[in-house]
Amino acid sequence: MRVLIKAGRSLARRVLARMGFVAPRRTPIAKFLGSEIKSEVTKPQYDNDSRVKRARKNAKHLDSLLDLRGKHVLEIGPHLGDLSVVLASEYGCDVVGIDPLTHPNWPEVQQHPRIRLIEGDIANPPPLENESFDLIISFVVWEHIRHPWSALQHCQRLLKPTGKKFLRANLYRSAIASHLYRQVKEPWPHLMFSPDEIRARFNRPDLGWAFWVNKLTYQQYLFYFRQLGFFITHEHFWQVHFDREYYDANEQTLGLYPEWDLKTDFFEVVLEFDPRQPKRPIPDPVYRLPKWRKYLARKWLRFQGA
Repeated sequence: MRVLIKAGRSLARRVLARMGFVAPRRTPIAKFLGSEIKSEVTKPQYDNDSRVKRARKNAKHLDSLLDLRGKHVLEIGPHLGDLSVVLASEYGCDVVGIDPLTHPNWPEVQQHPRIRLIEGDIANPPPLENESFDLIISFVVWEHIRHPWSALQHCQRLLKPTGKKFLRANLYRSAIASHLYRQVKEPWPHLMFSPDEIRARFNRPDLGWAFWVNKLTYQQYLFYFRQLGFFITHEHFWQVHFDREYYDANEQTLGLYPEWDLKTDFFEVVLEFDPRQPKRPIPDPVYRLPKWRKYLARKWLRFQGA
């Protein structure tokens, strides 16, 4: 009976959230211990067929979470525009992409009437109309943004109050965050060695632009989301193989970091606003005292002052 009551309450809350009467409930971070984690990460391939296949797979995943069809979408970091093309051609989306790096194939991609690609930084974007996008999406881009707080602020500004933001990002403390996993077989080289030491130790004079990753932890992301009024309605984690033998041999350095951070490679979230008070900061209950404790605290201070 208790199970039925709990299931009924959960269903009722989801229905009320859809209707706008209650805020959507965030998946707790503790759930990573269960089915919210994948234990393997497939290294991406970059030939044309693999790119198209990956774009269609990502679009299908987005559609299951966001209901893509006919939406006005802002893609952060479209790169070669593979996903933008699929969204416009197969889902009827109007897509604006913003990326600090232009690519030779952009003129061809923009021949599609529903696609516009802009050279720029989402942390300091070119003029775009406030609250003009239904969806904002980004795949493994946010870790390379140098001002992620400003970028999230602009996403909040550009997103409609009923809009949704999809974010998948690499975390700095993961074993493959250096983006050197094709050439360097040791995990966590960016935590173990300085850039100069990596160049010398692994004979890698050019580390590549992707080596630079901001150092945000997932807890810092959560703090940013709360400040901007984003509730998490979908949460997912990926973990790569954790090399216990390597960790034990180098615990003097790696032991400075939480083990969960070292194991967790990517996170993925869908962010939404409270329909009753969109974009209003979300108080952290850790810092909120119950009313009776506030009352006693005031009485105690008055007593001490007397």
